This record gives sequence, structure tokens and C-alpha cells, in this order.
Amino acid sequence: MLNLDCVPISTYCKETGETTEAINKRIQRGVWFEGIQVLKVEGVKERWIDLNEVAKWARQNRLNSRAA
Repeated sequence: MLNLDCVPISTYCKETGETTEAINKRIQRGVWFEGIQVLKVEGVKERWIDLNEVAKWARQNRLNSRAA
């Protein structure tokens, strides 16, 4: 398996079972941010997901839920 830092949003959704609608809602609510978790690549129509930033977000989210 390839070790990739970023993948197209379609690949991310296929592999995780999440929808683009769920990702868009995270952006709208300010949970994820364009330029951090979601990237627009010049010359490419599809947005990309930064897997390292998503992993950081997930770990931070986990830590916050433990403290609550």
C-alpha cells in the first residue's frame, strides 16, 4: 500500500465511507478548514484531503472528548 499524505476527496470518501456532504458540513461549521484539512490544488478540479491534518484533528478531538 502507498503511504500518501494527501488524496483526492473521492478516494478519501471511498476509503472511509464518509460523504462529500459530511466534509462540506465540517467546513461550513468551522470544524475543518480549506488550506488545512481540505486543499484546493491549482489546475485540479477535485479538492484533496490532507491525511496528516485529518489525523491531527481526530487525535485532538479524541483528547478533548476524554477531558469532558
